[in-house]
Amino acid sequence: MKESPLGKNVRPSSKYDPSLLFTVKRHHYKTAFYGYDIWRAYELSWLDLKGKPNVGILEIIYPFDTESIIESKSLKLYLNGLSYTRFESQKDLASTIKKDLEMVLAPKWLMLRIIQAKDLKDHTWASQIKGVCIDDIAVEIVHYKRDAKLLKVGNDYTEEILYSNLLRTNCPITLQPDWGSVIIKYRGYKMDHASLLKYVVSYRKYKGFSERCCEQMFVDISTKCRPDYLLVTCRYTRRGGIDINPVRCSEEITPDPATDWRLPRQ
Repeated sequence: MKESPLGKNVRPSSKYDPSLLFTVKRHHYKTAFYGYDIWRAYELSWLDLKGKPNVGILEIIYPFDTESIIESKSLKLYLNGLSYTRFESQKDLASTIKKDLEMVLAPKWLMLRIIQAKDLKDHTWASQIKGVCIDDIAVEIVHYKRDAKLLKVGNDYTEEILYSNLLRTNCPITLQPDWGSVIIKYRGYKMDHASLLKYVVSYRKYKGFSERCCEQMFVDISTKCRPDYLLVTCRYTRRGGIDINPVRCSEEITPDPATDWRLPRQ
């Protein structure tokens, strides 16, 4: 991480430079899971062949099991360089970005699309999260460091979706806060909602990249509550013009445009 641009003063590039893309090794857990990561960059711009600027939203989806992830500031610097670069078409731009990302990530698959302002009428954010919000439960909070022992389950078997908008974690390099919502869908013995809320809040001082935070939650809930089915997704608000959305599941899962679109906070 000493070579990472994260936390350093770096001058924005004014030319296309794929060497700016910097990767960070993923953390490996013993607990098995599946999933994917969704990244959306809202500060995408490029030039047409006449030098006229275009703008759009870049969406990138790639699997959970790549050896590394893209460091977000390096992606921002890379995209800054594209804003001075001429492309024959939007398709040409998308092909270039996809090729560069595949070169550094070597994923089994990678989905990429560019959404321009004129296309936004066909895309909406989710009006609300489906499920039960646990944020209004009256609880006394004393733990602000991750503690899986807070999680409790009862004797009743159930299937439900729970969510909280109180997720806060911290970048392990800059220590800047990352804010988001966490959605938990499971089938198994009923989780105590108050204990889950305390557990989510206990991440307030936790240091980890977005993907690792989501995976740690998955591992803790899987180990402590032992559900028969579990899905955990974290929808982080954008920082540096990029929102990151890891999805982890106990079963193989594929991206679903109908449910993976951004939340209002994003």
